Amino acid sequence: MGVSSKTKKALKKAVKQKKHRRRGSWLFIERGDTLREVFSKLLTQFAVLVLAACGVIFVNEARLSFTAKTLNKDLRVLYNTYIGDIAENIGELTGGGKKQLLPGAEKLLEINPDTVGYIVIDGTDISLPVVQRTSPDGNEYYLKTAFDGSVNKAGTIFLDFRAKLGADKRSDVLTLYGHNQRDLTMFGELKSYKGNVDFYKSHPVITFYSNYEKDTYKIFGYFVTEVLPEQTKDGKVFRYHNFIDLDRSSYEEFVSNIELRSQIITGVDVKYGDEFLTLSTCSNEFEPSRFVVFARKTRKGEDETVDTSQAVLNPSAKEPDWNVIYGKVR
Repeated sequence: MGVSSKTKKALKKAVKQKKHRRRGSWLFIERGDTLREVFSKLLTQFAVLVLAACGVIFVNEARLSFTAKTLNKDLRVLYNTYIGDIAENIGELTGGGKKQLLPGAEKLLEINPDTVGYIVIDGTDISLPVVQRTSPDGNEYYLKTAFDGSVNKAGTIFLDFRAKLGADKRSDVLTLYGHNQRDLTMFGELKSYKGNVDFYKSHPVITFYSNYEKDTYKIFGYFVTEVLPEQTKDGKVFRYHNFIDLDRSSYEEFVSNIELRSQIITGVDVKYGDEFLTLSTCSNEFEPSRFVVFARKTRKGEDETVDTSQAVLNPSAKEPDWNVIYGKVR
């Protein structure tokens, strides 16, 4: 007995529906799916959501990075446009007997009234404005706020809120903070100093323009350090950021701790009465950790260049307590 036309139509319809279901059901759960198919689709949906979320994060990170780089470049061009006028303005006094603002500072202050300076390490991408908020939240605000006031995780280089940096008053130690960005913006390029004598020899000085004057600082030490007492065997952490104005005792404590830990011996001498610049950024050896660069201000009449021929890595530098940090010692 042959198959009736009605049966043939039913079979064709069933096959067509089956093919259609197979083509469109790789992601969405449909009636008739087996438990295995349901589980597989749920996993696929989860994977698609994760992939989409990663894509959104990647695009946003790229956008923020591009925005930060563009802003930094524009500010660099703006400031450098007026650097040529600095020599004739440094040391000049206004009619009221106060130091005159540098031309570049005037332009930056028009954009952001929190501007206190501009930092440059020649041959790197560190050519950035520096801001300061003296309120108690001063060391938090610019962690995620760009120089133009927009929200950006790259933040802005900022001076410790407790420090003084004005026309007539200046703290002995100026500590600047900045993010360690993967794209090397902000203080991301400081990591290149780690254990690298050649990089130090190529970049041994920091130029810092306050709103009123230009100063050259000679780097004399840097290291990775712990942040929390529980990361050390004796519970003691070098609180480098708490050194602001130095008497002889605090000077000795400050310098001796730096020399004890420094990854490099530079030959740059320091003495009581010197002024210092500290650059602090997050490090990636462990969490939390910091990489810190220390420099001292060039003295009056001193050559601003550095003889780097004798610079070597410090074989006896005190390192973080790795056994404590990685849980091998309790």
